[in-house]
Amino acid sequence: MIVFYITGTSSGIGKALAKQALQIEDSIVYGFSRSCSIENSRYKHTTIDLSKVDETLNINLENHSDAYKVVLINNAGIIGDVKPIGKQNNESIVKVFNLNTICPAILSNKFIQIYNEENISKIIVNISSGAARHSIESWAPYCASKAAIDMFSQVQQAENDYDSKGLKIFSIAPGIVDTNMQQHVRSTKPQDFPHLEKFIGYKTKGQLTSAESVAAKILEVIDKPERHQNVLLDVRQL
Repeated sequence: MIVFYITGTSSGIGKALAKQALQIEDSIVYGFSRSCSIENSRYKHTTIDLSKVDETLNINLENHSDAYKVVLINNAGIIGDVKPIGKQNNESIVKVFNLNTICPAILSNKFIQIYNEENISKIIVNISSGAARHSIESWAPYCASKAAIDMFSQVQQAENDYDSKGLKIFSIAPGIVDTNMQQHVRSTKPQDFPHLEKFIGYKTKGQLTSAESVAAKILEVIDKPERHQNVLLDVRQL
């Protein structure tokens, strides 16, 4: 049996990951998001707002010591206000860091605590962004929160030797994907985002990648984690 814990399963990459994971015959998927959009007897949903730290702290990850592989995918994320610093809403900044950085850190901590002594394959995938590795004006909280999860992932792997503990950690940038986040970016005002026309062009020119194709690439990494030595990966290079 392979067990997945996936955040942000109501839409986009998270939903695509959950649906494709359920195609694995012996899988169980635990989904965490504000709404449920998947119906399957092997899908266990928790309705939760992961941008609220107190709700994340109360999550109990069920232990499956009889599984041959357990996987945590920290996918839920938000871009927040697309505006320069000085024009952003402070509550939006807090929400971005809570969801993009604090939530994955808490869930990773819980996951390792539960499975650290189990002699099974353990994988943590944090969904990062190219924005973690390249600065983009008007995206400061998003860039910084994703850069933080990149570093968090690298430290985690340094602390957990794969050969001895069976724990593999990745922080994967999915590329430019056709999701609600991209739609939100395209709806911003030109005076707030200097790259607006470029992002509109990604959509009109058909340059956005589908969530389904990205999910398939991520699941390939999960299937054969030993093929990837680096913690930081980019779907476009897989």
